[in-house]
Amino acid sequence: MAIAPHPSLAHLQKPPVCRVFAFIDGMNLFNSAKRCFQYQHPNCDHVKIVNAVVNMEPGRQLDRATLYQGVPKAEHDASKNTWWNKKLAVVGRSGIKVERRYMKARELNITLDGIVHFEHTVQRLIEKGIDLKLGLDLVRYANSKSYDVAIIFSQDGDLVEAVEEVHRISSEQNRWVQVECAHPFTPVANCYPINRTVPRQITKAIYDACIDPNDYR
Repeated sequence: MAIAPHPSLAHLQKPPVCRVFAFIDGMNLFNSAKRCFQYQHPNCDHVKIVNAVVNMEPGRQLDRATLYQGVPKAEHDASKNTWWNKKLAVVGRSGIKVERRYMKARELNITLDGIVHFEHTVQRLIEKGIDLKLGLDLVRYANSKSYDVAIIFSQDGDLVEAVEEVHRISSEQNRWVQVECAHPFTPVANCYPINRTVPRQITKAIYDACIDPNDYR
């Protein structure tokens, strides 16, 4: 189904064949699928899910797809490090570019005050720099006129400034550009796209058709 362009693009000519770049925040996509569909590990085939969204509208060709993925170091979680190394090797051979960032260990202090005072410190692994790198690439490739459609596989609201910059660039270049937000969707979950993007809802039926059958353990 065709979706109306952003109002600022209404006067511009849409290309007959749109060049598509896909920007995949791996952890954000997984967390959305976990929240919406209750999957407990990252189980999607990234090639299939990208193509499924690209093909939601005719007249589009995928020119580039990049997966931005945080990975734990071996000293922090050896089994997950091995799993991700195998998974990302397959993703890279599929033609998707992989931007890997090692996760950082941070201490989280938990304090509960009640009948009994409780204090505990746990170590958490967090991603650093994933959304920054994705946003920079989104803007850089818009500035170089590399794509007509950017599909962001993330619901990270921190990317809205990069999206707004893409709209500013397209207006300055007097060029039709569309930014889309592809995300898992179910009517009973809070599934909101990034502001100023065209939503592309990934239903459970679509997601299930894109599950990776490989076992990387």
